[in-house]
Amino acid sequence: MFFIAKDKTVWSKLPLSQHQVAVRNVVRQRTGTHKTTETLSISETFKKIMSNEMIDIIVRCTNKKASAVIEDYNRNNPEKEPRIWRNISTQEFYAFLSVLICAGANNSNTDHVNEMWKSSSFPLYRATMGINRFKSILRFIRFDDFKTRPKRLLEDKAAPISDLWNMLNANLYAMYKPTENLTIDEQLFPYRGRTKFTQYIPSKPAKYGIKVWWICDAKNSYPLKGMIYTGKTGNTRDVNQGERVVKELAVLYKGSGRNICMDNFFTSLTLAKHLLSWNLTILGTLKKNKPYIPQAMSRSKTRVPFSSLFGFHEKVTLCSYVPKKNKAVVLLSTMHSDMSVCKDDKKKPEMILYYNKNKVGVDTMDQMLCRYTTRRRTNRWPLAFFYNIVDIASLAAYIIYFANNVMVTKKTSQRRIFLRQLSEELALPMIEERLQNQQIMRNFSTKLAIQSVLDRDIGSVELPSGPQPKLDNTGRKVVTGSCYICYKETLKRRRKTRKSCITCNKPVCDEHAITTTSCIECAK
Repeated sequence: MFFIAKDKTVWSKLPLSQHQVAVRNVVRQRTGTHKTTETLSISETFKKIMSNEMIDIIVRCTNKKASAVIEDYNRNNPEKEPRIWRNISTQEFYAFLSVLICAGANNSNTDHVNEMWKSSSFPLYRATMGINRFKSILRFIRFDDFKTRPKRLLEDKAAPISDLWNMLNANLYAMYKPTENLTIDEQLFPYRGRTKFTQYIPSKPAKYGIKVWWICDAKNSYPLKGMIYTGKTGNTRDVNQGERVVKELAVLYKGSGRNICMDNFFTSLTLAKHLLSWNLTILGTLKKNKPYIPQAMSRSKTRVPFSSLFGFHEKVTLCSYVPKKNKAVVLLSTMHSDMSVCKDDKKKPEMILYYNKNKVGVDTMDQMLCRYTTRRRTNRWPLAFFYNIVDIASLAAYIIYFANNVMVTKKTSQRRIFLRQLSEELALPMIEERLQNQQIMRNFSTKLAIQSVLDRDIGSVELPSGPQPKLDNTGRKVVTGSCYICYKETLKRRRKTRKSCITCNKPVCDEHAITTTSCIECAK
């Protein structure tokens, strides 16, 4: 009545008698969203994940980098007109994120920036900020102090993004408590640029990228914690890497009574016994070469298809199922303690059905991230990975918001609608500020974009004090007259123009205007 494995592990063919639910299968923590998120709007929920503290780090480091580059340019080019960097504010950076998120929702993340700002494109881009400002932020954006980075890189290969990543993990963990089933698996963020830890995984669609170990809620794929894999430390080989990763990810839920599903890279008998001491159970597949698997449970031509064998050893259950001839699937579980089998034609064990249901948490999360992604082409891996951070924060906000606001019917396009609403709410303060800028509102395309986003007529908006331009029936400024400087200086030449000086209100052409609103004489 026993199976004997190669390493002399004894597996009983019959389960131990059990009269009540095992202590290890009782969830001892509340599940669901944090109470502070229950009455929040979409943008407020997003800011709980992408917090102001994270934005402050980005804004401070970006301004520091941009100022250093501009000062260096002015110092090396004294004969040219000096350049000036206008510091980014927190409000403006949230508006920048809104453009990225909206582009991802519209699947425009692969479009060139010039295409996005055309008058025929989505109006939110032009309404939120100018194209040159967007390009400048993309150029100078940083996530750590570039002056101290070389020293930190000696100990941490992911130093340019580590602080931001740790803060994201803390916010993800604090805002949501998972259900009774968790999933641990890997995500390969697609990136073919140069890093010190690029991974090649041929089974993944992208094949090359940055690998992240994730623990997610198996029910709704909420990301709970991620670990960036940066390769081996020094020249020492990482032994039992799968067990180490599971312990570091699962320690957050020690003693909670939850179950963790994983594949054969992580699952082992020693790990199962160790997590039992943490009051956590596991369910996962096993590699066929493990020494504690009995020979009778290995694949064999003599085994009948759709048959199952079970073994029981110290609160650990082993199951071997034959899906077809000369094949065998071996699972290990500390959650199941019986020999339950489905009564259909294929007679699958209950362990396999439970595994198939709860193993897809990380894969589903990765699929959702790729569907509406902010990822844009770049040669800088910290910026590329920042796009992944924005996608994760958006997905987490989506799950939290709709957990607090139950939908009657869930539409297939609901997440795309959510991302568009999120981008509009993040951009709204910046759009309202631009609405009061007279120079911006004189651009016909920008004005139409703002009017489209706000969904109201802004033709009667009161602009700052000063002469107001007259508009024709198309919304453009009427022809003011002939440039008075051309008429005075070039033998009474009459050059028609729609522009006028903001000070004297006289017509002036582009050639004799130092800005779009002032003529050269009033400037003197």
